[in-house]
Amino acid sequence: MINPMRQKVKTFFHVFSQSLFPQSDYYQKIPKASFGFSLKYFSSFIIILNLILIIFLTVKYNPGKINRFINSIIINLKTYPEELVINVRKGRLFTSYNRPYLFWNESDGKRNLLLVIDETALPSKINQYRSFLLLTSKEIVIRTDKQPNKIINILPLTYFGNQTFNKKTSQKTVQSLTVFKNLLLLSYLIIVPVLIILLPISSFLINFFYLSVISFIIYIIFKVYFHKRIHYKKTFQVALHAASLPLLLDYFLIIFKPSIQTNVPLKPFIPSPLAFTILLTVFVFAAVYEAYQDHQHQETNHSTHHKSRHLIK
Repeated sequence: MINPMRQKVKTFFHVFSQSLFPQSDYYQKIPKASFGFSLKYFSSFIIILNLILIIFLTVKYNPGKINRFINSIIINLKTYPEELVINVRKGRLFTSYNRPYLFWNESDGKRNLLLVIDETALPSKINQYRSFLLLTSKEIVIRTDKQPNKIINILPLTYFGNQTFNKKTSQKTVQSLTVFKNLLLLSYLIIVPVLIILLPISSFLINFFYLSVISFIIYIIFKVYFHKRIHYKKTFQVALHAASLPLLLDYFLIIFKPSIQTNVPLKPFIPSPLAFTILLTVFVFAAVYEAYQDHQHQETNHSTHHKSRHLIK
């Protein structure tokens, strides 16, 4: 006797592998199947992707690692110079130092430059410092890639209003960080279960909306320009399968964030809603074309359970 759970897992991976690339042999079977079958596959796929993402984030930003990072920040803040006063007024930064101030982070046996305050620096100097943050006279510069000569993110100091940071402020920050550190484990016990519930739901709703709009546009194109006798519901059903590879690539890029290695300054290749939408549209269009390229499919209301079984063979 076949284990029901094992059979479900086997069925899911079969449907997943067949859905990755639009191909007529498989995609022509989808409009014949029940809509519920495809919706169940799409829901399961979204849940699996988000669970992988949550596991990755939990491992990468585990309580122990964050605790060590916070301890390092606290130690450095306790040695904040008495004479150093940092003022931001009307988008301009002024310090009581006549030299750059370097703020280091020591964690996991590594010493990294976390912040440099240099009023005279240009934003590009962050690559010379190799720090995570650089405060100049007009902007805060952020470098997320550890490789040198990468494009950086720049935010004008006008975004942050008028601020003052001195020895007294650093002591208050230490107190706040200490409270946060003591509540860190409890926070994880609350945040992780909430993410497990909310992240798949929000991801499902967002992607469901994307696909519903894209499917409608493609349905109109095939109906008007290709004169296909198709139904919107079946177009949407095909789209639920066609989204497999775009979603897989999107989550892969979110997790691993690969960068384009080149001497020409380029932004890190980070998934954007526009790029994802374009890729999703291309795959849905190709999938609908493959599903209807040889013959017309009529939506039927009978024997849907029997027809769904063809998708797992």
